Amino acid sequence: MFLYNNAFIGMATLILNSGRCAWGKCIFCGYGKIYKKRTNKDLVAILDDFFANLKDDSVVKIFGSGSFFDEKQIPKEIFEYFIEKTKENKISEIYLESRPEFITKEKILCLKETNAKINIAIGLESASDKILKTINKGFKVKDFENVANLIRSLGCKVRVYLLVNLPLKNWKAELEKSVNFALNYADSIVLLNLLPHENSEIFDLWIKGEWNFLSKEEFFDITSKWNGNPKIELDVETFKFVPRFRAPKILDGVGEEFLTHPYFEVWQDYLQRWYKKQTGKDIVLFLPCSAKKPYSESETHKKILNILSDLDKEKYKSVHQVMISNPGVIPREFENFEPLNAYNWDEKLENEFIKKRYIEVTKERIKKYLLSQKYNKIFCFLKYTESYEALKLACEELNLNFKNLLRKETYKKMKKEGITSIVCEDALNDLRERIKEI
Repeated sequence: MFLYNNAFIGMATLILNSGRCAWGKCIFCGYGKIYKKRTNKDLVAILDDFFANLKDDSVVKIFGSGSFFDEKQIPKEIFEYFIEKTKENKISEIYLESRPEFITKEKILCLKETNAKINIAIGLESASDKILKTINKGFKVKDFENVANLIRSLGCKVRVYLLVNLPLKNWKAELEKSVNFALNYADSIVLLNLLPHENSEIFDLWIKGEWNFLSKEEFFDITSKWNGNPKIELDVETFKFVPRFRAPKILDGVGEEFLTHPYFEVWQDYLQRWYKKQTGKDIVLFLPCSAKKPYSESETHKKILNILSDLDKEKYKSVHQVMISNPGVIPREFENFEPLNAYNWDEKLENEFIKKRYIEVTKERIKKYLLSQKYNKIFCFLKYTESYEALKLACEELNLNFKNLLRKETYKKMKKEGITSIVCEDALNDLRERIKEI
């Protein structure tokens, strides 16, 4: 996989998946476990395509799934081809990444033939051997020191990555020590917000509740002491952070296990502390779940969506559809993510205790969600049961107004007639009529 951007304004970035990292054991990294290998022909085609979009004097950054200096990932002939393309395009500055063990004097001298400024980035993560062992980094601080000295002795620059929020009790103090250490060796330092990659042990620690990511606000608050230092950059999101599970089983059942399951807990944590709704979606419409997943493929949601489509285009865009169910709140854009598309909760199996717990847990999830997302108006289309009650209590505690597009009179009539579907004709008529209020 590769992409490039900003190619026409002097800065170009290539994200190159060139196979598995030679080490691939760091507890925080999922990239290093990618096994797909590219042929030399593939790599040449990628580089040709990338450089074809560049202008002279561009700054080029290459990010990958391991080390650009590792010949198992970037064979010697491809490394040399990259150098030739750099010369042809008169690239002014290059940023490459590698583990220390692959960085050699020979390769650095080859890069210097480009006449570009050379920056070699190393993921040091921490300046403590004890911590490096804990996170299974696979090298020691001395290895970094030796290579950093080599790079600078040859007139190139050292770029250091340090991780903020490592799974340690005293990580803040250790981070400060690491920054102070790195300033002696690095020309630039990037403080990276540690986020849970899929396929990494840190992701599993997150699910188990043994570690948690920092919100953007927390990250910038903690790193504020270095804000403004010309040698230090703050990177709050190194990849598009969305919880991605490897192979969760279908969570089929009713009870505490399926209400506060760790998978659901981390999703709600993500939605409450990281996720921000799309700009312009200023009206929230809370909707029920459905037995069929994803929701939009169910008959219930097809009928609801059909009526919502009657809104004019701009108004429809402003309505944020959010489902309420035992996993918590589920914005429409996440309905096909696991395990939000792989669970089943049969209301007929609920007892009074679990109904009460459902309201308690769901109320808190809705509260935290509404506190993190600012909506101008709140609507719902829900039966007057547990999900509605949880929403009602959450809004009362937050002093927020909301309106149910399903009339109470209609719901009483449905109950009297033994109708359980919220998309019966009377209920849909309410939705058609009251949707105009949106």
